[in-house]
Amino acid sequence: MASKKVDKNLTAIWHIYLKKNMWRSVTLDDVKALAVSKGLLVDSIDEIEFGFMPKIKGVLLKTNLGSALYPRERLEDIELYNKNIKPNQNYENFWSSVDWFLPAFIENGKLSDAINQSNINILNHEQLSKEVLRRNFEHSLTSIYDFSNIIPICEQTLSKSKTISNHVPLIREAMFAFYSGMKIVAISSLIPIVENIISTIIEANDSELRIIDKVNKCIDKANEKVISMHINDVDWIPPEYIEIPVLKVMNERVFMLELIRNWLLNSFYENTKKYKHHSGFNRHIFAHAKSDLWQNPSNFFRAIGLIQAMAFIECFAVKGSQVSILPPNHDENSESLRQEVFACLNFQAIKKQLIINQQISNNLPFNPTSSDDGWLTRASILSEKMNNEVVTRLRHNNWDCHIISDPIKDGEYITVEAKKEDSFTKVALLYSCASSNKLYKYLAESFDYILYQDASYKQESYTYNVDAIIRPLNAWLAPK
Repeated sequence: MASKKVDKNLTAIWHIYLKKNMWRSVTLDDVKALAVSKGLLVDSIDEIEFGFMPKIKGVLLKTNLGSALYPRERLEDIELYNKNIKPNQNYENFWSSVDWFLPAFIENGKLSDAINQSNINILNHEQLSKEVLRRNFEHSLTSIYDFSNIIPICEQTLSKSKTISNHVPLIREAMFAFYSGMKIVAISSLIPIVENIISTIIEANDSELRIIDKVNKCIDKANEKVISMHINDVDWIPPEYIEIPVLKVMNERVFMLELIRNWLLNSFYENTKKYKHHSGFNRHIFAHAKSDLWQNPSNFFRAIGLIQAMAFIECFAVKGSQVSILPPNHDENSESLRQEVFACLNFQAIKKQLIINQQISNNLPFNPTSSDDGWLTRASILSEKMNNEVVTRLRHNNWDCHIISDPIKDGEYITVEAKKEDSFTKVALLYSCASSNKLYKYLAESFDYILYQDASYKQESYTYNVDAIIRPLNAWLAPK
């Protein structure tokens, strides 16, 4: 941000006392006298503190030709500022490494807990590779953007936004879709609205500006207001005090805005040929179907977090915005939305169980969607049947079930190996009788029993030329 054009005498006062190294000690009367000697009419002169963190002592001079703020301390003498430069750079590097930015409207304690739970130490994050960092951070997203913030922020913060409120019905619907199992539909509905929000913030809906220029203009507009607040709305301050690298250390809001800018330019709107991030959350990959990386379910939380970041930008970039930078409290509107989301979750669970029962009973295949191939649900059922029925029956006959496999997706089965004194037996449990003949033959080489759920369905066709004991689970008697 460049300082406003002001009378040269205001800047001369700064340089005169700077050369004499007197800003720490010069009195207000001396500064006022110098201003008057240069023909300025002094309206007021005061000792103030300005900035965000740390606060800096300064002299605020208001005259007929403008206002100026003269810091009492040189940047190189501000201990806390210099102490924070390296930690601040390390924190910025961390967010770049995990392909994200410092979230808005999230309390620091909650953010730290979510990151720590993913086995990431921010201070020593460079000890982990970027691949590991990004993989671990994906687990943090669901803790950072959980019901306690995405619901009240939607209902209270976004609903008050001048640039986002008209998208709130769509955002609600995306939540319902996501928690009803249609995760990819939810993500795809949210990505396109981001550019509209950016254009609305800069009042350039019909502009021919490139998206990169729109992003920069958007962040610059927000920064301008933040910096103006930082320096008490004066017309002039020594420019080195409001350079972006300096302000990223001394003002958390500028730091956040610059991280958002960096991520938008170098990740979300990055050219697909240069894009190499793990998440796949890239506007061009999505729009031009370059790959299906963007369908990563955690990108729903990235989309929500990005829209929240747009609301944070609006706080400063849009005149008269009603958006507060503070996290909202849960109110009756939030509770209403929460109940609807939980209804979607409950109905989804009931629907899944009904479909599974019908498929198992009728030996029907599962129809995968882009959000769900059904394997996790089927794997859970296999584990439950193995533990509660196969293993229970074996143990009832004094077999020691010493090896139980995890559910195996390729072929959809689970196995157990058991021993009793000098005897051994192996059992495989298939998800469905309607499994391939090749799988039956493969299992027959190692397993004494091949079982499957529910009733027989054309067993002879699937088990042709297979030499093993093959039974429905309900018809199987564990060996004695």
